[in-house]
Amino acid sequence: MNEDVHNLLLKTVHAYFKKNQEWENRQTHVSGIEARRLLSEIRRLASVRRDEIQAVRAEKPKTKSPKYRQSNLKDQSNKDAT
Repeated sequence: MNEDVHNLLLKTVHAYFKKNQEWENRQTHVSGIEARRLLSEIRRLASVRRDEIQAVRAEKPKTKSPKYRQSNLKDQSNKDAT
């Protein structure tokens, strides 16, 4: 896992939270611009992080949950019984 992008995303969300509070309290032109800029940065970082996660998932074999496998075994045994 790339901690750099993850940590940067968290820091950006925290900075957005502060700017949004400032916008809610004062509604200044500058605080609105900064809040929107941070939202754009969050969107960009989220896309980068999503791509990283998808790359890791593409390398791993697909596995089913134990609950899914168990339900398939029940279905298989029901078919065999008939």
